[in-house]
Amino acid sequence: MIAPLILASVAVGCQDTDGNDNGKGPGAKSPDRSRTSQSPGGGAGHDDGKESARPSPRSSDRPAGGLTCDQLRNAELQNSELRLPDAPAGSISFTDGRWEGDGIVIELQPQCDIGDMTGDAAPDAVAPIKVTTEGTGRFYALVTWRNDAGTPVPAAAASLGDRTPVESVEISTAPPKQATVVYLTRGDADPAAVVTIRRTAVYRVAGPVMAELHHSDAPYTP
Repeated sequence: MIAPLILASVAVGCQDTDGNDNGKGPGAKSPDRSRTSQSPGGGAGHDDGKESARPSPRSSDRPAGGLTCDQLRNAELQNSELRLPDAPAGSISFTDGRWEGDGIVIELQPQCDIGDMTGDAAPDAVAPIKVTTEGTGRFYALVTWRNDAGTPVPAAAASLGDRTPVESVEISTAPPKQATVVYLTRGDADPAAVVTIRRTAVYRVAGPVMAELHHSDAPYTP
């Protein structure tokens, strides 16, 4: 009887001291990758077509059943129910984050976040787009895609103005469902070619519109 008892004691001693059997047992915890922290964009300076490619603070790697930011790269952007600011009429869908037609180019911007914006508990997506016209205009807009059984469907939008690059987008994790957007803009008396203000604005979905609730401004120097 002594030999079996000795062998059992040795087997117990070989386990990890935290009781999770080298991270593979029932007590092991997988790392939470759903909220990977990244630094928001540090400013784009004047809009010369080289806006920051830094993503928003959270990753697009989301649990099953939610949308991902990568899905937006080939998602529908405009349909009969949603007309985007500064975009031409008709149906528009991205192909690898881009659409072009009638001398207009629309590009999905890298800042993006996932969370419930429509109140149905399904994770939606919010991201900015840039509309480049034949002239000097580079118009930015904010778009919410609702989660339709795992498919992103454009649901609401708001214009951010001409040459106003977005630095970050973050959806609140608790009610009320809101998106905080940080972007660069300018005062009414400033030339259109420069940005002098870093604006932090809060939006909610109100029908087909992303309505601004409030904003705060801080000086910005390129």
